[in-house]
Amino acid sequence: MKMVTLSSLVVLFAIASMVAIAPQAFAEHGATSVTVENAPGSSVPGCEETAEGCFIPNIATVEIGGTVTWENGDTAAHTSTAGSATEGPSGVWDSSLIMAGSSFSHTFDAAGTFDYFCMVHPWMAGTVIVEAEAAEEEVHEEEVHEEEVHEEKAEVVYEKIAPTMSVGSTTTTGGSGAGDMTDLLHWNISGGDVLSMHVDEDNASLVIDMTSYDDGELFVALDETYIGSDDGTFFVIVGGEESNDYEQAGNDLFISFPAGTESIEIVGSYAVPEFGTIAMIVLAVAIVSIIVLTTKTRTQLIPKL
Repeated sequence: MKMVTLSSLVVLFAIASMVAIAPQAFAEHGATSVTVENAPGSSVPGCEETAEGCFIPNIATVEIGGTVTWENGDTAAHTSTAGSATEGPSGVWDSSLIMAGSSFSHTFDAAGTFDYFCMVHPWMAGTVIVEAEAAEEEVHEEEVHEEEVHEEKAEVVYEKIAPTMSVGSTTTTGGSGAGDMTDLLHWNISGGDVLSMHVDEDNASLVIDMTSYDDGELFVALDETYIGSDDGTFFVIVGGEESNDYEQAGNDLFISFPAGTESIEIVGSYAVPEFGTIAMIVLAVAIVSIIVLTTKTRTQLIPKL
């Protein structure tokens, strides 16, 4: 029975110790504000040799933008001065005299480790640690979240149009004239119809002529055979004006457009015309060459009189 009672007392003591220590532990790690007090009797030497030090807590830890407040509960005046007794003030902050019963606060805008001391009682010294990890982690988590949202949105849009996506589209009303690429690229459109697609070598772009009867979205999977970008980014022009209202996943673009849009231009760093146009030119040259050779041969076969 005594052993059980003793064990219970030990457990209760441990819990009480954790409760007493926890607030200070949390206050010293990533806190937005910390209060520092003078150790009792710190106006005379000796506190610097104790475990607690002359300022309690002797090491105060805050986040960037956090505030440390020094409260003087002593009967003597003290200061909180950045620097050290051996090297002198650093100039980061100086409270001047903090009279008995008064306090001084300083907000830290930069990460780092800052030593300080009392100019009246130079054996009194402490440290403030300003952490940047919490802020950096929040920024990183926010960037990761934005990237995940971007990828999820692209996947949802792709899954939505994938069942209807093919080479070309059944909604187009345009013809397939010379240089038209509607049958060469994967694309899909809502809220309008694509009339034609062709590359503009001079501007290194893909020009899409269209009609739109409602706000919609154009999906196009760019083929590096015809248009690409050295750095993987593209410049989008909707209705003659630059637009940032689009999503990109590799060479796949999801471009939003308002009703009434008649053209969309995707600018890369290089563009190659449709091979069919080149083939026609080569064919024409070949035909002319054959005609010239045939005429020359016939001339040589006619007997001279």
